[in-house]
Amino acid sequence: MKFVIEKPQVNINVLFRRAGYHFQKREGDEMAFVRRLTDQPFPRFHLFVKVVDYKFHVNFHIDHKAASYEGQKMHSGEYGEDSKLLQEEAERLKSVAGG
Repeated sequence: MKFVIEKPQVNINVLFRRAGYHFQKREGDEMAFVRRLTDQPFPRFHLFVKVVDYKFHVNFHIDHKAASYEGQKMHSGEYGEDSKLLQEEAERLKSVAGG
C-alpha cells in the first residue's frame, strides 16, 4: 500500500519513532522501518520511505512470517489497498505526522 505524508511536522526518524517504528536499514534513497504487532518478530508492519520535495512517500505492507527458504527474501505478506489493517495504519501514521 502506498500513501504520501504531505506536510510532516517532524523529521523522518522522529515521526516513525513516535509511531512505534524502529529503523531497519537504508537502501539507496529509501529508509526501511518495522513495527511489530506482537512481542514476536512476526507479524510486523514493514515500510519504506522516500523523501521527495519535503514529502514522505510511504510504501508499506505486513510481513506475516519470515522467508521460508534460505537465501530468499520472499515471504508471506499483505500488500493490498483492500486490507483494513493497512488502511487503519496509514491513517494512524498520517495522524501522528500531524496531517
